[in-house]
Amino acid sequence: MVSRRPRPPRLRSPRVLLETYAGLDLHQLRHSAATHLGGAEVPLQLIMGKTRHKNPRTAMRYVKPGPEAIAKVTEILAPRRRTH
Repeated sequence: MVSRRPRPPRLRSPRVLLETYAGLDLHQLRHSAATHLGGAEVPLQLIMGKTRHKNPRTAMRYVKPGPEAIAKVTEILAPRRRTH
């Protein structure tokens, strides 16, 4: 009688593992990562490169500047006047 080697456990794809154990799909993970990059004021071109979006309009959904970012830009455009 020839003994057979035990088969290694079947490998699951990352997609299946995410869906099974974390309740996420790859699109949700990609969206979350891009949203965090947008919140960290990463330039749109870099977010597009990371997410492989070709159209800036599509990638814009991840860029939502908060009050701090808007205040920072306002300060650049109209610096506070010095009072002597």
